[in-house]
Amino acid sequence: MSDRQKLPDTTIVAFATVGYFALLVAGLGVASLVADEYVISTPGIGIFPAYAAAGAAIVSFALLLAGALRPEKPSFLAVVGIALASAAIHAIVLAGLTLLTTGSVGTVGTVLFEVLLGWVAPVFAGAAAVASWAAIALRRTEAGKPKWPWERRPDGS
Repeated sequence: MSDRQKLPDTTIVAFATVGYFALLVAGLGVASLVADEYVISTPGIGIFPAYAAAGAAIVSFALLLAGALRPEKPSFLAVVGIALASAAIHAIVLAGLTLLTTGSVGTVGTVLFEVLLGWVAPVFAGAAAVASWAAIALRRTEAGKPKWPWERRPDGS
């Protein structure tokens, strides 16, 4: 497939990032509902650290995926790195902002224990894995821009 017919990497990254965000919202909401607990139930944690950490995870997902899509045939092994890095960035930024806003190392430890050993980190990693796998699969299949039947040439392209 010619370069002109391929979907641009930025388009794939944009759609995958929106998909990651949607999977995060749905995954955290459903898991919170099933577990009957808040996403972060540690007392003293405001809404800012949680949202900023999720935002950092989304930005890191987009940047890592953009790098993974550069080769002509990106490897599906990149999914593992993207998923783990996205969840790790979330935990690191959450810990840093919790320390900044509360000033308590004990609260940071509690929040990390809750996020990393609970269901939050697996939701972040799982959502990143699904969204990045879809983006890499789209690039590897060399999917092009959709065309109506009358836009195709007689040879089928």
